[in-house]
Amino acid sequence: MAKLPKNPEIWRAIFGTIVFAFIAISILNYARYVSLPTDENWFSTSPSNIYITKSFSAKPGTDVPDKKGFAKHTSDSILVGDLLMQINLRLMADTAIIRQELQAIAPDSNMSMLVYRPSMRSFLPFTVAKSAIPDSFFQKIPITVNIFDVIEGGASDRAGMEVGDLAYRINGSTFTNQNQADAILRNAQVGKAIAYDIIRDGKYMTLRVELAKVGINLSILLMSLCGWLYMGTAALILLKRPQLRAAQLLGMALLIAGFVITLNLTRKAPSQDFFTIVRDILAFVALFFLVPTAIISHYYFPVERQEITSKKWVPVLLFSAASLAILVSMVTQNQLVGNLALLAVMIFSLVVGAVLSFTHRKQCSAEYKLMKRPLRWTMWLVLAAMAAISYAFWNNLNDNTIGVFALPLALIPLSYLYTISQYRLLDLNIRVRRNIQYTIVSALWGMILVTGVIFIVLKLPSLDITLPNIYVTGTGIELADTPMSADKQLFLEKIILMAAAIALCLVTLKIAKAGQNFLNRKFDQGASDYRKAATALAEVMGTNLSMIDLAKGIVQKLALTMHLKRVGVLFFRNQKLCCCQEAYGFEDNKWFDFCLKINPQLVDQIQKFRSESRFSADYLTGDLKDVFVKNGFRNVFIIRSKEKLVGVLLIGEKRSESPFHQDDLEFLTSIAKQSSVAIENAFLYEELAEQERLKHELQIARQIQLASLPQSTPIMDGLEIDGISVPALEVGGDYFDYLNGQPNEITVIVGDVSGKGTSAALYMSKVQGILRSLHGFNLSPRDLFIHANNLLCKDLEKKSFVTAIGGFFNSKSHSMSLARAGHLPLYYYDARSDKVKMVTPKGLGLGLKNSKVFSSQIEELKIEFRSGDVFLFITDGITEAQNETGEEFGEERVTLILKNNHLLRSDEIRNVYFDALKRFTSDSYQHDDQTLVVVKVK
Repeated sequence: MAKLPKNPEIWRAIFGTIVFAFIAISILNYARYVSLPTDENWFSTSPSNIYITKSFSAKPGTDVPDKKGFAKHTSDSILVGDLLMQINLRLMADTAIIRQELQAIAPDSNMSMLVYRPSMRSFLPFTVAKSAIPDSFFQKIPITVNIFDVIEGGASDRAGMEVGDLAYRINGSTFTNQNQADAILRNAQVGKAIAYDIIRDGKYMTLRVELAKVGINLSILLMSLCGWLYMGTAALILLKRPQLRAAQLLGMALLIAGFVITLNLTRKAPSQDFFTIVRDILAFVALFFLVPTAIISHYYFPVERQEITSKKWVPVLLFSAASLAILVSMVTQNQLVGNLALLAVMIFSLVVGAVLSFTHRKQCSAEYKLMKRPLRWTMWLVLAAMAAISYAFWNNLNDNTIGVFALPLALIPLSYLYTISQYRLLDLNIRVRRNIQYTIVSALWGMILVTGVIFIVLKLPSLDITLPNIYVTGTGIELADTPMSADKQLFLEKIILMAAAIALCLVTLKIAKAGQNFLNRKFDQGASDYRKAATALAEVMGTNLSMIDLAKGIVQKLALTMHLKRVGVLFFRNQKLCCCQEAYGFEDNKWFDFCLKINPQLVDQIQKFRSESRFSADYLTGDLKDVFVKNGFRNVFIIRSKEKLVGVLLIGEKRSESPFHQDDLEFLTSIAKQSSVAIENAFLYEELAEQERLKHELQIARQIQLASLPQSTPIMDGLEIDGISVPALEVGGDYFDYLNGQPNEITVIVGDVSGKGTSAALYMSKVQGILRSLHGFNLSPRDLFIHANNLLCKDLEKKSFVTAIGGFFNSKSHSMSLARAGHLPLYYYDARSDKVKMVTPKGLGLGLKNSKVFSSQIEELKIEFRSGDVFLFITDGITEAQNETGEEFGEERVTLILKNNHLLRSDEIRNVYFDALKRFTSDSYQHDDQTLVVVKVK
């Protein structure tokens, strides 16, 4: 929207003065109008003063349906009280002309005669035989006004005035037209009787009508209300955004239109004073500038069309044409010329607007068309409705009926308000709250029902009820042909009317209840059932152990049971960390952005309200308050468990937009308190679920690790081999492996990664993979460890290392090559000497030193074995296993068991060791992984 380079406050002051002046003049004018004396009848100047004094027969003449005032009829008589207009198409303005015309007509011929019938307010053509015309059937009367409408029950009706009466004098004063007659009436004093001298059915009589103090015509009131709606809309636009050109033009167009509508029917006054002069001048000028202003505003609203607004000559041309027309009207002082000038300005402005729209139609943006659609459809609807109303009331369009035009005309400012609100135009946020809408619609619904009931009740007595002839006898009820007496018939009619009235009330109450229930659903005004809501929420809190499910259940149930627009819930772990956040009525990305903005600050500000269970978002400080208000949250309910903050409920406004009552707040407070237990349970459930998840994952890891160890014992000529590894935890850092090379060759590896648990297991898998890969190069144990160290030095953490021992067995040569990388010694039972030896070659742990130092320190020994020898590879989890007193299993027991059981098979030796460990440690906790491999020479 283009902004004028002016101070907005100056524009606001200017437009405020204009708006105030226009509205004040229209209201004051209406007040003067309704306070003027009124006799509650309507009249117009009679078209003739030749009065028919005798009735005579006549045939209906040719209809003239294309002329206003002519009516189709079947009347076969000209009646007393008709006014003679024409004979043989010649205007009869004087009695002498009538006599002259009648004398010129042959006695046996027919003539055409046109009369005006005041009771019908219509011209009726007749064909009359001259022989049927009585002598002296007419007379000349004074100029009269025709009473064409009398308000039922009004002052004139009470005085006996009827439609069709001809008034020739008011308060003893004659007149020449209806305006003079109206002026005489307006000059009368309120509360006093006014004398009407009238002619009815050829008789002269005087009626005394007591003038009403206030005469409010509902039709004119509707038009005035419509005009004030225009001006109120204009005031809102002009005073809210006075600096915007679009607001200036649209506001002035609506203001002028409303001013013209309110003054259109209420400009009657007893005399010309300063007020009426100013009023008439403003109305006169406003009429000429109305259409040009509306046309120009059309190109600034709803979106400025710069291809047209850039043509500065357009407003200059239109406003110049309006000014010129005003000047011509003022100079000529002729009403007809003024009307023609006004019509010319309107047509010229419309033509210019149509030409501009047509020539620039291709430049019209899709946005403009979309926003203009409600206005365009409303305009067509208004034009169609006004055309239909004009057609329906063509013969009866007066001050009593013109108010029906107010209904379609009121749609125009409403459509502008809707468009502004829908698309946030003119930087305005116009919106009627739903609770106010509900109140207005409910009131209208009640008014419609009451009006309908009153109308029907008033019509009931006038119904013509034909009752059967019912007689109640001592033995029953009879229907007869003999009519009932008047008293009995009246009694039955009263009973029927009473029953109808009761039935009407019952039906109306049912309709009212159904309609109100519909409105309650439509505007979300149904009362919340807190008992049902509490039960539903208790079920949510009792069945949902998952934190996310609990949060979702709380916000959804609260939103549905309390009819809320938005609900949010945040759960806090350790009173700081937001571990769960769910909302209802938000798009996911907007809710996530909202939580990011408030999480750091909200907890800090909640700590200020330690003694409170709830507070308004208005109490928040800084940007946090603006974020809450912008996102539609109005209340914060704190959830505490044992004085610890575990969550908050964020409550938006109701869908009905009605305020929260005390019972609403108490219910939400109780829900916040109840939910604290459910949240604590959800925290525990999450911890248990996490533990179960980790346990399950470790079980899987244990299975994987155990599966990575040798699953079968290798079979070799001359050797028995068996091994086992038992982790202290679910997974461990011990391992053993059989690396098969050529036939009759095998390398046995036993290793131990520093530490235990998951990290040790991961390193163990890495070491195992490296050793298996390197073994493919047929390396000796010493070279195998040297190459493995080169790789592990790069990947292991500084605090981590690996010990290992490896023995290469060759069953053909009956020899074993042994290398040790910082591991326990090899336990070797020598059958020839019947002793157990601990073989300990030099060597450093893998990953501790670089390749040069490691290779210089590691050595490889060669052992010749024979039948009966036993080799035992173990990890420190066996020697360091402790009993209840803290005593270790030790090397001596390892040596002793091997010596005492060397004759057993390798698998039996393995079982002996683990049975001994079990007896030694009993129920003591195992602190380290236990791995053992037995190789026995057959």
